Amino acid sequence: MFDKTDSASVNFMISSVIWVLLGVSMGLILALQFIIPDLFHGIPWLVFGRLRQAHTNTVMFAWLSMGMMGLWLYILPRLTGRRLWSERLANLSMVLWNLAVAGGIFGLLAGASQGREYAEFIYPVDLALIAAVLMTTLNVYMTVAHRTESKLYVSVWYMIGTLVWMPCLYVIGNVMWHPATGSMTGIADTMYNWFYGHNILGLWFTTGLLPVVYYMVPKMTRTPLYSHALSLVAFWGIIFFYTGVGAHHLLWTPIPYWVKTFSVAESIGMILPVAAFMMNIWMTMRGNWNSFFRDIPLRFVITGWAAYILVSYQGSHQSLRAINNLTHFTQYVPGHAHLSLLFFAATIVMGGIFYALPKILGCRLYSRQLANIQYSLLFVGFLFFFSGFTLTGLVQGTAWVNQGLPVWSVLPGLRPYMLLRAVGGVLVVLSFFLFTWNVLATVIARKPVRTPPGVRVHPPFADEEDGESVPEGGAA
Repeated sequence: MFDKTDSASVNFMISSVIWVLLGVSMGLILALQFIIPDLFHGIPWLVFGRLRQAHTNTVMFAWLSMGMMGLWLYILPRLTGRRLWSERLANLSMVLWNLAVAGGIFGLLAGASQGREYAEFIYPVDLALIAAVLMTTLNVYMTVAHRTESKLYVSVWYMIGTLVWMPCLYVIGNVMWHPATGSMTGIADTMYNWFYGHNILGLWFTTGLLPVVYYMVPKMTRTPLYSHALSLVAFWGIIFFYTGVGAHHLLWTPIPYWVKTFSVAESIGMILPVAAFMMNIWMTMRGNWNSFFRDIPLRFVITGWAAYILVSYQGSHQSLRAINNLTHFTQYVPGHAHLSLLFFAATIVMGGIFYALPKILGCRLYSRQLANIQYSLLFVGFLFFFSGFTLTGLVQGTAWVNQGLPVWSVLPGLRPYMLLRAVGGVLVVLSFFLFTWNVLATVIARKPVRTPPGVRVHPPFADEEDGESVPEGGAA
């Protein structure tokens, strides 16, 4: 079974949709604790400090990372013209990744943490994750090296680049040369932590999910990518500008002033690659917007594209000192993070799974109606959810900065906004449960594809090999 074509892709995706139920359920519990602080008083596994770490790491490394890698393993063979170099190695990395995140998450709930944001996993878990990433890197690089397609499409560029940056980023961010503590000392550790904390979003999830968009939008609209040149501007722009943005989280700390200024400049510079990516997909969709309503996977992916534009411009304006002073220590910033991971990354992963899994299994999605309901719940729920974060943050920042009020005096007035966040969270969690049900039911039921009379049913890879494939922006 572990040698079967596309088995690793399927196993990664199924693992991710099971993990997401745990991740979003923990998030809902956290939202309720902002309204009822003593809701789980006396249960150590559910105290806020432990649960928040477990929630973020489950969402990032169990749900999004595994879904993203599963999509890579689907896309890569179809853009290189050959099977994955080693299906067995890919499945081994999938098993190791599952074991590592399981140990790390339940360790966090038990209190085993390095206490650094997004880098809380203890050292043995770090080692296992790095090993799994390196195994995936070897597999991807060997597949590319043995390709039959002479072009290197932009999606492949992004996958190659992401697997160069991630091991370096993870080792540096988790200070893995200090296994006893997993940290530096003093202000230096803060700089290391936020170099990692921001770049795990930019050089892992962003560069790992944009290739999914670049692949799926031309494929589903049957329209060539508008501009290969714009895709390269976006690719190199992210590399040039993103690496230095993390220090804009540290504008009010005693780090060197030039580092702060550099981070602000880099953050504003990110407008260039974001605008290039935005225009490229917008122009590719020109004349195809009717597909947004008809094609469920495309609807999710385009929603993720729009969310990426919003979260990127929000991130750039948050780096400005005056705005940062108002928002940085408030709930506005977690709202920004949820816009990134929940509405940008998650919708692209969901759209990708809805597209790729039925293709691999040779079946159709279990229920289009269920997917439509899920999308509506997610969209409406996130609007409430994000509004709760944003309003809370603006009230906090205004009270602290403009009125000089102490933190404790502002808390009672925040409860209505926290309730809005929890109501939205309920809808979002329900949406994810419907998503998981739909995916697992697709795998179990495997409803046959409805094909009109006289239409040829293609074997695996046929749609990439019989001249029907849509090139991504022309020559590589």
